[in-house]
Amino acid sequence: MWSTTFWRYLRYCAPYWRLISGAVACGVLKFTLALGLPASLSSVTKYAIVGNLSAPDKMLRLFVILGLLSIALIIRTPVTYWRSYLASRACSLTIFDIRMDVFRHVQRLSLAFHNRHRKGNLTARIIGDLNEAQGLLGEGVIDVGMDSVFLCSTAIFLLFLDWKLAAISLFTLPLYGIVYYRMNPKLRNAATQVQKEMEEMAGEVTEKLGAIQVVKAFAREEAEEENFHLRQRRYFDRFIARLRLRTTLTSIAEFLQSFGPLVVICFGGYRTIHDTAYLPKLILFYGFIQHLYLPTRRLADCSAMIQEKLAAVDRVFEILDVESDIRDMPGARELTTLHGRLVFDHVNFGYQPGAPILQDISFAIEPGQAVAIVGRSGAGKTTLVNLVPRFYDVWDGTVRIDGHDVRHVTVKSLRSRIGMVLQDTILFAGSIRENILYGRPGATQDAMRKAARMAHVDEFVEALPNGYETLIGERGVTLSGGQKQRLSIARAFLCDPRILILDEATSNLDSRAEAIIQDALKTLMHGRTTLVIAHRLSTIIDCDFVLVLDNGHLVEQGPHQTLSQTDSLYRRLCEEQFGHIRLNAFTSTLP
Repeated sequence: MWSTTFWRYLRYCAPYWRLISGAVACGVLKFTLALGLPASLSSVTKYAIVGNLSAPDKMLRLFVILGLLSIALIIRTPVTYWRSYLASRACSLTIFDIRMDVFRHVQRLSLAFHNRHRKGNLTARIIGDLNEAQGLLGEGVIDVGMDSVFLCSTAIFLLFLDWKLAAISLFTLPLYGIVYYRMNPKLRNAATQVQKEMEEMAGEVTEKLGAIQVVKAFAREEAEEENFHLRQRRYFDRFIARLRLRTTLTSIAEFLQSFGPLVVICFGGYRTIHDTAYLPKLILFYGFIQHLYLPTRRLADCSAMIQEKLAAVDRVFEILDVESDIRDMPGARELTTLHGRLVFDHVNFGYQPGAPILQDISFAIEPGQAVAIVGRSGAGKTTLVNLVPRFYDVWDGTVRIDGHDVRHVTVKSLRSRIGMVLQDTILFAGSIRENILYGRPGATQDAMRKAARMAHVDEFVEALPNGYETLIGERGVTLSGGQKQRLSIARAFLCDPRILILDEATSNLDSRAEAIIQDALKTLMHGRTTLVIAHRLSTIIDCDFVLVLDNGHLVEQGPHQTLSQTDSLYRRLCEEQFGHIRLNAFTSTLP
């Protein structure tokens, strides 16, 4: 699992191999230049202290050594800058690519997937988990490559310098491997648990803040504070568990890093006591041994850090590995021209296996016809219309548009010819103009304004100080319900769809707003194949015929006048909502 995720991550790094190679090279050079300090100290000891040179010669050697050391330190400054810059740039570009792929993939996953996951949870993975993985390349891959090269080079040099002392000083290195081999899986699991708790906390915060009006309406602020406290406490406990593992590893690494040089001092001191000429070599060896244990320590720390970062990357790749159940089939064709004939042929569908919502639904709608879909709550009305743009795929039977099975045409070409106006109008936190243009960004200003006029948007926009550039807030919070609906209708006008779906588009509106919306909808419906889910009798009687659903079955279909004059479920539904007298009054006015 570790190698699979790690190598998969490296494939994202591959396009930036030049940046990575440059960072590794600068890192090796940076630490190589740092070796000038112990080398110069050894030379000073050998030539200026222990040597038999004259005082002027010793001073000359000292100044030469200090000059070379100063040059090395000056060069090290820009090298350090480029090592950090190149590593950070490569890391940021890698995360950029992964985040784009994840967002692109999530956008294309079906509604079934999004219905199963909190928006806050997905946001936590796209933003939070990838932020957590930010250092995996710079502090992980690049540091591992840099320290590995430097460690091997230093070890080889020390073996040539004094193989006996080198062999003794290297004995602690395998201990690092044993400790981290045992501790890394635990650290990986602890990091995964921390990320999961963070995801749940983000999901809950997003959900509750999105419903803040309901929280305030029921005075649930204190209860939500308690819930958040418990959620944050679980996150805190997981975080502390990871912290304990991390500090345990750090403490062990500190001990091993200190114990190795102690052995060198003991053995080297013994050699120096018997041979004072060995002192410069001991100083040089000790200076280099510090640069041997430093990358070893960093490699050990990188191993722990990589486990934590990979835990976050695992969760991101889990999303990328989800296959959408709604995608273009091999050989799917573009739906170029569309007349609007819609046929349901013995359709069966449900959201969960073994729990059908729609059963054996069959009907046909001719181009330009408007059809009302009625039934009690839970009858399957919204589910039925969601099959037309292929938000879900049928279990059995077919949904055909102009004779084409919707599964055999490309999803983009299908949905680009279907317009939807829903009860819960979805708007974005931009301007009025941007929201109208959302379905057709390339439309001209004249086309946008024409759509706005046809939807009666211009009637309230003219009173706004910034007109069409007025910002409407998240989900259009600054607009009334009727104004939101008019924006949604204007968006549909601009798309000019051949098939139109209206899902209770006039519910929850006052009489004046309803009259304005109804007028706009009649204009929008003209000449288009329209599916209307409505509880308003005035909307239903304008349709060519009615489909009556009951517990997922299509039990009746026909014109309003015919169904309302018989002992039918449709008549009973109308009487329940409108009353017997009002229903008869409406029906008697029909031609």
